[in-house]
Amino acid sequence: MKQVSMEQIAKLLRAETVNHCDLDASIEHVTCDSRAVRPGSLFFAYLGPELDGHKYVEDAFKKGAVVAVVTNKSACGSHPCLIVDDSRQAFSQACAEMYGHPSHKMKVIGITGTNGKTTIHWMLYHALNRLGWPALRIGSLGIAAETANLERSGKVATLKAGEIVMTTPGPEEIHKSMALALDAGVKACVLETSSHGIHQKRVGDVRFNAAVFTNLTPDHLNYHPDMETYFQVKTELFHQVARDRQAKNEALGGAIINQDCDYGRRLTSIAQALHLPIFSFGHKSHSKIQILDFEQGLPTSKLTLRVNQKNYVIHMPLIGDYNASNMAAAFATLLSFGFSPEELSVALSHQPVVPGRLEPVGTERVAVFVDYAHTGIGLDFLLGAVKAFVEGKLWVVFGCGGGKDPRKRIEMGDAARKHADHIVLTDDNPKNEDPEEIIKDILKSGCQPTLIVHDRAAAIRDTLARAEEGDVVILAGKGHEDYQIIGNHTSYFSDRDEVHKAIKEGILI
Repeated sequence: MKQVSMEQIAKLLRAETVNHCDLDASIEHVTCDSRAVRPGSLFFAYLGPELDGHKYVEDAFKKGAVVAVVTNKSACGSHPCLIVDDSRQAFSQACAEMYGHPSHKMKVIGITGTNGKTTIHWMLYHALNRLGWPALRIGSLGIAAETANLERSGKVATLKAGEIVMTTPGPEEIHKSMALALDAGVKACVLETSSHGIHQKRVGDVRFNAAVFTNLTPDHLNYHPDMETYFQVKTELFHQVARDRQAKNEALGGAIINQDCDYGRRLTSIAQALHLPIFSFGHKSHSKIQILDFEQGLPTSKLTLRVNQKNYVIHMPLIGDYNASNMAAAFATLLSFGFSPEELSVALSHQPVVPGRLEPVGTERVAVFVDYAHTGIGLDFLLGAVKAFVEGKLWVVFGCGGGKDPRKRIEMGDAARKHADHIVLTDDNPKNEDPEEIIKDILKSGCQPTLIVHDRAAAIRDTLARAEEGDVVILAGKGHEDYQIIGNHTSYFSDRDEVHKAIKEGILI
């Protein structure tokens, strides 16, 4: 992070200064977290979904803040402040400036949509490294970069056990990670771009080369008032890509859009109006990258894609039509950057399993998979894909998070009732909601659970003890997560670890 003067920041943000703000003062650090303030910090206060940062202005100055950036002038008291119209946007602008606008100097791919973001970003990250483009990945699985030069600029990020990771982190983490990775020789960044991240201006000053749209299904409707609003937030990323590509004078990249989704077809018309190069994918024959055939199998499936009247085969450790779509999206994205279909079929084949996405953790006797499916559609797709490979009974263990859209609970119950032979209901980050009430909402679907065990560790042990040879157990909802939130307390918890314990203790043979 570089030092900039208060005068530079004030001009950048087009801010009004109050209470004798020293324009010659040096800013050494920016943050929106009063707990992270240190001498020389510029503190940004804004109204969040749960907290109002303006309440912490006094705390920030006690810790050494040079100035605060606010929208509410009354929060300043006698302290020096910069007044802006939108302090979220101002924070994004300041982070990009302080870290030298690293996204201007690398290829940046944003991935948005309800489902598939993490899997696609994982595929792209590993393929780019194999193709000779050292890459940075930012998303639900944390932040990571693989390059021999990384040591000289320090670690990009450290993901601690039990740490809650946002799909799209804040602008400080994004620009800092990009700057460190760029200094280490990274050429590309793959960024999961959630609707929250777009709406809350976390990526407002990232310059994108390409955007991927996976699909849109009901989710986050406790945050967005309806599906149309949810969709319109997603489209903002493509408007941003159009502006950013023009600013970069960029020929590569563009809009990568799923043609099997109604919203994707609507988005294609929007992208055309924005004059974006479109790399469509899907089962439909008019798709630029067409899914021609998908021979599913465990541990390896065979996907055939058709591009320009030629067929290309990819071998992948995943099942489910939705994963064929994810792989087609990754293929289309890399094609937009000028790689040949021949080299892509090699680079995308035989990738490592995506953590927490149909991740095998069981034994030869009883197959157990950990998966992040946490919506009705996601669970429906997952269980439907797995059922074809089940010789015995299909078990599913799941719960629903607190503070989420209650309709999701009925939909997940419907999916479980449709496919599973045995349903085990348990807790999944109930937060400040009564776990009993969450279970009651799931039961409104008419599903008939074999077990209801609130203690998730006990629910997993009891399920594995009952499973017989040839059965398949799906532990759904948490995936890669290694924490459980009950009330206001966050503690370490991993579905994967619980299975390993059961194997070690002889519960699962």
